[in-house]
Formats: sequence, C-alpha cells, structure tokens
Amino acid sequence: LQGHCIAAVFLGDVPHFALADGTIHRLDHGHKTAQANDGLLAAFHDAANDRLITGGEDGKIFSITAGGNAAELASAGKKWITSVAAGPQGAVAYASGKIAFVRFADGKTKEFLHPRSVEGLAFSPKGMRFGVARYNGATLHFPAANGKPVELEWAGAHTGITFSPDGAFLVTTMQE
Repeated sequence: LQGHCIAAVFLGDVPHFALADGTIHRLDHGHKTAQANDGLLAAFHDAANDRLITGGEDGKIFSITAGGNAAELASAGKKWITSVAAGPQGAVAYASGKIAFVRFADGKTKEFLHPRSVEGLAFSPKGMRFGVARYNGATLHFPAANGKPVELEWAGAHTGITFSPDGAFLVTTMQE
C-alpha cells in the first residue's frame, strides 16, 4: 500500500485498510479498492454493525461494509470531519470544529456546540449517551433527549475519549 494508513480493521474475515487519500483497500481473494472520502481524516471500526465509519476533508461521513460498499451517511458541507464514532441503534457521531453531530439510524441529525474544538467522540456501551473530548475536559450528552449536558472539567488538552465496557467509567487521553 502506498500512503498513510488511518485505520486497519477486519470487516467479516477480510482485512481492510483505510488510507489518507480516502481509498479503502481490502484483501479479499486479491486486492480490491473502493473510494470513500476525498482526503480521509478519521475512521472508526463499528464492530456491532461490521462496518467502518470514515470522515474526511470533503466533509462527508461514509459507512464501508465487508463487501466494499461505501455509502454516504451524512455531509457537513465543506467542513473537515476530524472525529467519528459509532453507537447503539445504528447511530453515528462525527465532529467538525466546535460542533459534534449525532446522526440517528432514521437519518435525523442533532448538533451539539462546544466552546472549543471537539477532539474525540465515544458512545457509552449502555443507552444513547455519548462523550466529547475537548480542551479542559469532557462533555456528556444524551442526544435522544433534550437536557443540559454533563460537563467534566480538567485542565489541559483532552484529545481522545472512551468508556469502560460496563459504562461505569469515562477515560480521556491528554496531550500533556
């Protein structure tokens, strides 16, 4: 493969490699290629639905399946998509700048504005709750409900986020 690999995952039993140029390479009885984004920036393996979620410089979010089908799920116009995550019930989260978006399986999208840029996204393993890593902490949202988010403040640049498998703990990674 030529170029920077953003993600390497197995979809089904087939290895897939998502490159920065937006091509998805799969080694399925030979080398096959599909085009997703025009400039790939973020990828997430949605193991529950056996798909790869990607976002890129073209402002688009794609779902790639084991058969190599690339379907556009959403578009944020000309904004770069810097983080993606997959959640329960077919939901997908993606971020551009200070805004995190959640796209539900029915195609409806909800926006969440933050004071600083969104750096990481993760869904809780229980229920429709997702977390946002940002400068000086993390924010927890319930996108299916209208309510105030939970703000978890800790000084520094939080760049990644994940929940424990039982959903009891939230962990962020920091630049420091």
